[in-house]
Amino acid sequence: MIKAIIFDMDGTVLNTIDDIHRAVNHALEMKNCPTKTLDEVKRAVGNGARKLIERVCPSSFGADELDEVFHLYQNYYDAHNNDFTGPYEGILTLLETLKKRGYLLAVVSNKFEHLVQGLNNDVFKHLFDVAIGEVKGIPIKPAPDMVYKALDVLGVQHHETLFVGDSEVDMDTATNAKLTSVGVTWGFRSEELLRKHQANYIIHQPLELLEIMDEVNLK
Repeated sequence: MIKAIIFDMDGTVLNTIDDIHRAVNHALEMKNCPTKTLDEVKRAVGNGARKLIERVCPSSFGADELDEVFHLYQNYYDAHNNDFTGPYEGILTLLETLKKRGYLLAVVSNKFEHLVQGLNNDVFKHLFDVAIGEVKGIPIKPAPDMVYKALDVLGVQHHETLFVGDSEVDMDTATNAKLTSVGVTWGFRSEELLRKHQANYIIHQPLELLEIMDEVNLK
């Protein structure tokens, strides 16, 4: 019986890409580097802010230059992370319905934890019971450690939990944590890639998750 659902944040419950894109290009412009298209940034996200910067910077950049761009990016994003960000259509209805049905809800993201918790408080209010992001000393997704932390706080076991995400990182995280995975196609990656990374279920609209919940709980 499923008791809890863990959601990824970027590309799953929140469309954050416009603010991330603006922050990336701000940092690149400050270093007189070529800027990136929205699709290029979309393909680069998923493994945390530092990896994002490595992927968008010129390959000739050394560690010091990468650090400088990272700090330019992060300082800008800290101040502008909710300018154009918002929940995907149907997400708030889904979360409210799940809460009414008694499910425990968590969001686990490779964003820094202060950003995850800030966006959670600003956008979702009371809907998530737990909001977890990157902190020093805990490996980020696809390592299972952040998920284990969420399971511990929620007081549930892996077989009682679904993991919902939009990327290969999320599907691999679910596999590593021994959770049933649900891939969503409205985010930053393709359905083909989600299937390649062993998504147990695929949904195209948020409310389709309710059908998955019924199906899983009947098994």
